[in-house]
Amino acid sequence: MNRSTYTPQSADVVVIGAGVSGLTAARRLAEAGRSVIVIEANDRVGGRTVNLDVGDGVITEGGGQWVGPGQDRILALMDELGIETFKTYVEGKSIYRRQGKTKLYTGTIPPLSPVVLADYAQAQLRLERMAASVPLDAPWTAKNARKWDNTTFGHWLDANTFTEEVRLLFTLAFSVTDGEDLHSTSLLVQLARIAGCGGIDHLVNITGGAQESRVVGGTQVISLRMAEQLGERVILGSPVSEIHQGDEGVLVRSERIDVRADRVIVAMAPADANRIRFMPDLPTRRAMLQRRWCNGTESKIFAVYDRPFWREHGFSGQAVTDLPVANYVVDNSPPDGSVGILLTFVGTAGSGYGLRWTDAILDDPEARKAAFLADLTTLFGPEAARPTAYLEQDWTHEPWIGGCVSSRPPGVLTQYTDADRQPVGRIHWAGTETAVLNQGYIDGAVSAGERAADEVRRASGVHSAPSAAANRRTTA
Repeated sequence: MNRSTYTPQSADVVVIGAGVSGLTAARRLAEAGRSVIVIEANDRVGGRTVNLDVGDGVITEGGGQWVGPGQDRILALMDELGIETFKTYVEGKSIYRRQGKTKLYTGTIPPLSPVVLADYAQAQLRLERMAASVPLDAPWTAKNARKWDNTTFGHWLDANTFTEEVRLLFTLAFSVTDGEDLHSTSLLVQLARIAGCGGIDHLVNITGGAQESRVVGGTQVISLRMAEQLGERVILGSPVSEIHQGDEGVLVRSERIDVRADRVIVAMAPADANRIRFMPDLPTRRAMLQRRWCNGTESKIFAVYDRPFWREHGFSGQAVTDLPVANYVVDNSPPDGSVGILLTFVGTAGSGYGLRWTDAILDDPEARKAAFLADLTTLFGPEAARPTAYLEQDWTHEPWIGGCVSSRPPGVLTQYTDADRQPVGRIHWAGTETAVLNQGYIDGAVSAGERAADEVRRASGVHSAPSAAANRRTTA
């Protein structure tokens, strides 16, 4: 491209990032009559939601995949888009295996001794009491904010639980939702998430909780449907290199297109936004936030079978274990059960409390596959050793997304407060990391996109009536 002779395109707003949050913002602005161009570095839409092809028209979700009660923004958006849900499969017995012993159970909590159950209950009670004192829209103003932000959630568990078994259970539950090792995650951030997600039971439960339902067609269909509606306004395969901001507007430079606009919404995790050069420089708080932000380390692996055979034996497909790879297993089969799919998470997030993966498992696909199938065979019998397919979604090495759901290390929240979502002149920020409610979930991505679109409309003096589905929304 000859920059000296190239004439940039024009739009009212440029949205950078074609994930759920960016596309939600673009769609809301288009509904309000604003001209929008969405620029995406990847060759697909969806961000951290992606459908993996299992074959014969069957998909499984390689990224974010669950929705549940209280997640009103995503449920309302799906209603607008005509997208349906189905219940996560939970029928039958679940497996709890620890130190070589296997127990079967139903419900959410594995069979625990009275001492362990009491320890779990006191930890949950204390965490939820602390969380109740954290202001959702400004957690850094909590009375004990600095104390809680200067320690990690993992350190708090070490100091305030009495049994190794409870520490294991909390580690498994929260490393899946956070995508990061609990000894790298701020306690204050975790308390804010507990408060913003409706409590620990809601956060970890399937039935009645955040993992209650899945999306028919996979969660990427949400972004695909919005991108289809936006049409040629979505530009793929065009990483943004520079954002120039001036008194009259912004100039966004990318590989395939340059755009002049009144305002820009950056719908990316702060760490990923650090790839872009901002001129003039960003304020110090925002610039340092982007440098210190951490994306999660978890990835997903799947074993595919010709049928969900475990259901025939009375199993739900769910397991909680201390096995080398399959620490948390869930049935990820399609709604009609036409094939069977077992899912687990792998990475460094659960590396405390003895859940230490070797470099071979982390970096060698064949070793990882063998270890996963060995664990599944231990849990579900010899049929589990013979999958028809094996799939992985590696978020650590994605070219334009530096990891899965994001977290914050100690000190970042109280040092940089609202820099994650505070506009910088004509630059606005979206992404689930900036959400107040259900941060880290797809619902948080939707609410953040809607908030950024509202900011742009207010700054431009443009207002629009909410959609019919928006009128039906309630606050979680």
